[in-house]
Amino acid sequence: MIRSSHLFLLVVSCLLALVACSVVWQQNNDNTTTLFGDDDNAIIKEGENNHEYYNDVPIPGIGWINRIVNPTEVTLDGITYPSAYMALMKGSPLDHPCRNLNAFVNSFLFSDNTMAYFIEKYGVDWSHYIVCYLRNFLGAMLIYYGTSFAFHYYYYIHPRSQKIFANRIKPNWDTIWDQIKLSQCSMIIYVLHPIVDEILVENGYTLCYFTVKEVGGWIPFVVFTLLYFSMVEIGIYWMHRILHTNRFMYNHIHKPHHKYNQAHTLTPWAGLAFHPLDGIMQACPYVISLLFVPCHYGMHFFMIFLTAIWATYIHDAMDANIGPIMGAKYHTVHHTHYVYNYGQVFTFCDRFWGTFREPDGPTGVKKSKEELRRVFNRRAGKKVD
Repeated sequence: MIRSSHLFLLVVSCLLALVACSVVWQQNNDNTTTLFGDDDNAIIKEGENNHEYYNDVPIPGIGWINRIVNPTEVTLDGITYPSAYMALMKGSPLDHPCRNLNAFVNSFLFSDNTMAYFIEKYGVDWSHYIVCYLRNFLGAMLIYYGTSFAFHYYYYIHPRSQKIFANRIKPNWDTIWDQIKLSQCSMIIYVLHPIVDEILVENGYTLCYFTVKEVGGWIPFVVFTLLYFSMVEIGIYWMHRILHTNRFMYNHIHKPHHKYNQAHTLTPWAGLAFHPLDGIMQACPYVISLLFVPCHYGMHFFMIFLTAIWATYIHDAMDANIGPIMGAKYHTVHHTHYVYNYGQVFTFCDRFWGTFREPDGPTGVKKSKEELRRVFNRRAGKKVD
């Protein structure tokens, strides 16, 4: 249990470290030329002694624009902007906080010159969404292959794997390859979900906010974050349950994921092995909940990011678990019995609506005839010796 939790945290730490290193590299690159000199406050004064800065200014602020590498001037509607990324936000980054955050992330992958090329070819909005789609696709691949391989190495290659599979059946390569192919094909459609998300947020259709000050301080921030996460959890539970109970949706959308219906066919590579509409439908509560409950956009962005990693963990068919978390051992029961354990992160929804089920001992472990007899008697309500 502890080792599995540590591995999960290690993967998250490595991904965050990658982003941090990118920031350091960009800020200290010897060839960097700034837009307005060396003063990070040249665009907007952020306040010399402003302890409220992080409450008042939407993340990531505006300083990053000053550190763009080799900016390219772009002229739109007669106005010349000092960089393509500034042109995306029409010279006012803080008036477009959602786009500002996405542009900041995109700047690590796409140079200002590349962004200028897209703007020239497709215009401001289309170029932004095209670049965001490409970023999402690359990010999804990095998360999928990075986290899946980390779990794969630990469970199937590391010397400890001999102990793990001493009395288990190890997944074969045909199963893993099938999961990789399905995941990679579906990923092309999956990554449209955050684009729709951004369009709704940018156009003011959601209750998304961008600073702690907007929502009234840290206490409302925490309360609304917990409420939002609870709504997402309930929404995913019911969406997942409907995908099972509606025969048409199950047969045509969810069934491909449930061909992995034994512990030895579940692997970390199955985390994204869905029909593309399946993945989008189960992620919809992240967007729909924003229509009713305020959530900080940065926190919303981060939750979606972590969901991809979580999907890897719950499909590894191992027994490590920290109740009441809906870990791998519970999700394995879902795959083997279909009508239990629909929740995503916690077991609360399944317990409340009567669909929770504990596994009959360690998942995936070979059972003797005597052990099987005890399991069947227990299910039948008979007295177990």
